[in-house]
Amino acid sequence: MFFLMILITTLATILAVEKHKSSAERVSCLDGWIGYLGKCFYFSESTRTWTASQNFCASHAATLAVFNTTKELDFLKRYSDHSQYWIGLSREAGQSWKWIDGTIYSGWFQVIGIGECAYLHKTGIRGSSTRLVRKWICSKSDICIPRS
Repeated sequence: MFFLMILITTLATILAVEKHKSSAERVSCLDGWIGYLGKCFYFSESTRTWTASQNFCASHAATLAVFNTTKELDFLKRYSDHSQYWIGLSREAGQSWKWIDGTIYSGWFQVIGIGECAYLHKTGIRGSSTRLVRKWICSKSDICIPRS
């Protein structure tokens, strides 16, 4: 009888822990976003200007894509296919490139061309006019959110 009570108590505890685990289960990125190296990335299907793209990202608690490693750049290039995507790199006329988060661009990759805003394509990063429309990539920190 004592053994049976211990068995029942143990099973009840295991079930309670499993139930708590499933209700506390977390996902890193929202549906439609792709997680990579601690960040969530969103690749748009439609096109907008650089500013309108940044406004879209901001409405999702994100910015146009900011990245600082070759691994991240290679990842983004793989997903860009043959499209052109706005990223969070811009500059004032005659000034240095800056990331949307205010960080000065360190020059670890080449930005080809002129223009105030940068976009990513399969082979690299180019500068362009803000008036043109392109797809865009948003990025934000990979924070745990409750699964709904």
